[in-house]
Amino acid sequence: MELSLRLPSLQVAVTPAHVSIRSSTVPLLLQSRRVTLSNDFLLHQSEAFSQLKASSCAKVRVKSGESPSAAVEGGEGSASASNGGSDGGGAPESEEEHSQKLHEDVQKKADKILKDAIDNFIQSDIEEASKKYDMEEQLFAEIDFAQINAFTDRPFAGNPAAVCYLPLKRSDQWLQLVAREFNLSETAFLMKRNMRKKRSPVFKKTPEEELAEEKTVSIDEFDLRWFTPKVEVDLCGHATLASAHLLFSSGIAEGDTVIFHTRSGVLKAKKVSGYEKTEIADKEAKGSKNDDLEDPKTDDSEDLKTEKRRPIGVGVVELDFPLDSYTKCDDAEAEVLSAAFGGVQLLWAGKTTVGDYLAEVSCSKEVEQLQPQFPCMLNLSGRGVIVTASAEKNSGSDFVSRYFCPKAGIMEDPVTGSAHCALGPFWAERLGKSLLKAYQASERGGHIEVRVDRNEGRVYLQGSAVLVMAGVLLNTMRA
Repeated sequence: MELSLRLPSLQVAVTPAHVSIRSSTVPLLLQSRRVTLSNDFLLHQSEAFSQLKASSCAKVRVKSGESPSAAVEGGEGSASASNGGSDGGGAPESEEEHSQKLHEDVQKKADKILKDAIDNFIQSDIEEASKKYDMEEQLFAEIDFAQINAFTDRPFAGNPAAVCYLPLKRSDQWLQLVAREFNLSETAFLMKRNMRKKRSPVFKKTPEEELAEEKTVSIDEFDLRWFTPKVEVDLCGHATLASAHLLFSSGIAEGDTVIFHTRSGVLKAKKVSGYEKTEIADKEAKGSKNDDLEDPKTDDSEDLKTEKRRPIGVGVVELDFPLDSYTKCDDAEAEVLSAAFGGVQLLWAGKTTVGDYLAEVSCSKEVEQLQPQFPCMLNLSGRGVIVTASAEKNSGSDFVSRYFCPKAGIMEDPVTGSAHCALGPFWAERLGKSLLKAYQASERGGHIEVRVDRNEGRVYLQGSAVLVMAGVLLNTMRA
């Protein structure tokens, strides 16, 4: 007699908020992705299934009187099978009843083997698991993204940035192609940092090792990279603000601070206000949400189709960035810079350590009405060009600015957080105060609160952000 084992099409919810595929804490704004475990995964369990099946068939043969010696091979429980399964002196079971019970027992054991295998799978490193079980194409079939306006509290203003949340690393070429597709001043790519490479269950850590690791590893650390449509950049303020807003609003970040590992070193972003509703929703979700692994849903599940996306409003974030110092240009460079501004007279001209030119003009009206000469800017040795002036009285701002960077494919950046790493100390020195209010006078416009700490060499940028769009990248594996 052959026993058939039910091997369902396995589906596991991939949570973008966690390096491990852990479906019990699905965030949020972004839907969890459901991947079907490949046949290769089932084949890894075939030996266990074969042993179970052979053992169970042996029990059936004993019951049928075909091979008494198989009782020994059948293992523990075979003797009870041979006496009809009777514990007392009751009537013996029929062969049909015994087979049915045996089949149910086998299926329970098969389900346990499968559950244990999935438990081991979700505890493994996602990158290793994706390669072992050939899931990379599924993981990248759909990439969540959001478009967020930074340094503004309303849509269609400030500086828009696309933020893509990646389950695994992609090539630089792929990242650049995606940024070109969005065609925004910056596209940010976020990936949860795998601070802990999980060991095989055979080599489990001691409780002391686990405790020490928990104390040193932050759960809110991410790798962050920024791309214009043409190049990767070392630092971007508005796309960092947008990334932090996505993490805080969606609940992906569980604390009040996130840490970004970037080409400019470690950057921090901290909640200021606007995320209180998110925290309440998190508590409610944790109290009511069931573990998807215990009750897996298929893609046809009504609950999955109607799962609500969490609404995201306006949030305020403070960024902790490195201070950018500056030095004065010589007269020859100042003349070239003036020509790039259409011959406007400059009160001061210099260059920042990151390679941007910084020019002061007489009033905010000159900043607003300035006509940039982009061919001249392309001939400058620096990266981009900042023009600034003190703000008008009663305007609510201390200074105004604009930023141009045609070399990176950005004729004019709507609001430039990184430029304020130099503008902050520049105006703090002139105005004699460390807390400043800035306005970037582009067509879209944006507001930044700047706090300068020269002793620590840091500039703190505070601004609002608002989500205006969320979606999914499709068919990008072909790139």
